[in-house]
Amino acid sequence: MKRSSSRVSLAALFVLAIWLVTPLFLKARQTRAPKLPGFAANQALLNGPPVVYKSEKLAREANNQLELRLDVQRLYALSTELKDEVDHANPDATLSLTVLKRTQDIEKLAKQIRDRAKR
Repeated sequence: MKRSSSRVSLAALFVLAIWLVTPLFLKARQTRAPKLPGFAANQALLNGPPVVYKSEKLAREANNQLELRLDVQRLYALSTELKDEVDHANPDATLSLTVLKRTQDIEKLAKQIRDRAKR
């Protein structure tokens, strides 16, 4: 009887520990900055001093191109994180809801990129 009660309390302690640590782990993964070549340069262009163009159309095109580059880099970072997550997942188990949400985010961003490229 003592042995089964100690197993139950150990299992409860384990579940409690996972319940407390999981939100911290998920938040740390979401706030991680992408490590991409050229990402800092594009961010500097976006946040730097404004560039003066001869016409309004050229200014809009340049801004659109810059935003398109940043979105493509973000798409690459999200897809790389998804690949890493799936690679580390147990092949016998079903995928988690975070993987499903990440794929939906990737699809949404890809659609935004496609719409912006059509302009």
